[in-house]
Amino acid sequence: MERMFLNLLRNSISLIIWVVFFASCASVSSPQGGDIDDIPPELNETSPKILTDIKPTQKITIEFNEYLDESSLKNAITIFPSGEYDFRYEYRGDKIDLWLPSNLEKDITYMIVFNTNLKDEHNVRLRKDIIIPFSRKAVFDSNTIQGNIFGDFDSAFILLWFNHLNKDVMLNQAPDYVLNASSNSSYKFNFLPKKDFSILAVEQYGSNINYEEKPFSFYRKNQLSLKDGSLDNINFYLHKMKSEENEDSEEKNDTNDEKNIKTATLTGEVSGNFIHPISLILKNKKNEYSNMIQLDGSYILDGILEGKYQLLVYEDRNNNSVLDMGSFTTNQFAERFFVYPDSLSLRANWELEIPKWNYNIREDK
Repeated sequence: MERMFLNLLRNSISLIIWVVFFASCASVSSPQGGDIDDIPPELNETSPKILTDIKPTQKITIEFNEYLDESSLKNAITIFPSGEYDFRYEYRGDKIDLWLPSNLEKDITYMIVFNTNLKDEHNVRLRKDIIIPFSRKAVFDSNTIQGNIFGDFDSAFILLWFNHLNKDVMLNQAPDYVLNASSNSSYKFNFLPKKDFSILAVEQYGSNINYEEKPFSFYRKNQLSLKDGSLDNINFYLHKMKSEENEDSEEKNDTNDEKNIKTATLTGEVSGNFIHPISLILKNKKNEYSNMIQLDGSYILDGILEGKYQLLVYEDRNNNSVLDMGSFTTNQFAERFFVYPDSLSLRANWELEIPKWNYNIREDK
């Protein structure tokens, strides 16, 4: 009797173990612990793979490498050039089915842009825009506009309009293209047609933002044309508004007086085909120093706090000792500037002499 009881108990325990084992195998749950996902979603492919010879209202499928946050899509999908488009889309986890607009022109390369509002299921945002070209033509437009953005900025957007527009029109009319250049200091517009354009750099972009009240920069002329091919070195300089600069300057001066910090000196010489009075700026995110360049091309900056800096020269056309980036209220565009190719590290009690810096002001085509 005792042996039968022991066998029954043994069998019951075995049965319980097997039930627990199979239950744990059948249960699906998210893994606990592990590394936090901080990698943004990436584009895998589109179907069709090459989006040329597209038909209006055609359905395309866009596949990502992971599931997306469906709620983020509403403010993340845009078609450029801007317009009133009747496209629609359907969310399918890591895929999006998108039906193209019915009002597509035949001679334009369009772009589907997923901006940095797009997030994956773990709430990780894109760090830079994803751009997908499509066209009713057999080939994409291949012209480009590219350049760099210098200065002190937290974010940067490049706005592009068809045609050569007056500044008041640019202020009140939505741009045809918008490029988020916040992830680095360079930008590039691809798939552009052979047309004339107007361009503007701004620190913040949105329908309710007054560009006159935020850092912005025009280009040095308002006659960009791609009719003869692509353009490069279309550069901008974004810096704080004057009120912000004054506040920072007052704080910096107070700090220097209180601590009596030892400083560095920078000297050098520049040469080039000067057109206007030339000034010099040495700048990082905390400090800025400026001075006029002498007629012989020599310059000196002293009282510089220790740190890494960016050096540039600019044509001070109105002789106000400020690098002007243009104005919406006057017919003034940005002053020409040239950036020293290397960053400069300055230490206290050092005098750093820069080798002679040669540059030439090229007339635009």
